[in-house]
Amino acid sequence: MKKDDKIKKAMEEFEGFQPSEEQIELIEGLANSYSDKSEEDIFVEIIRVNEEMESEMSPEEYEEIFEKLNSIRPLLNEEQLKKLDRILYILGKD
Repeated sequence: MKKDDKIKKAMEEFEGFQPSEEQIELIEGLANSYSDKSEEDIFVEIIRVNEEMESEMSPEEYEEIFEKLNSIRPLLNEEQLKKLDRILYILGKD
């Protein structure tokens, strides 16, 4: 599959996604709270949040998150791909 086709497919998966005002505020708050953290601090927090999500979500909901993460791969640059791969490896989802 060509890169353009992968990008198109990824965009189709997010078609119709309309975050609520609450979700937007949550994302903005997270961005602000992590803006001064080191990359290692952020990875530690990702592991903590992952454990929390896994215990609170159904297996289907939990796996859907990783499917969406994988679907954005065509939109990422090389450095971002390496970071995503590292996160997935740490979480045992590689």
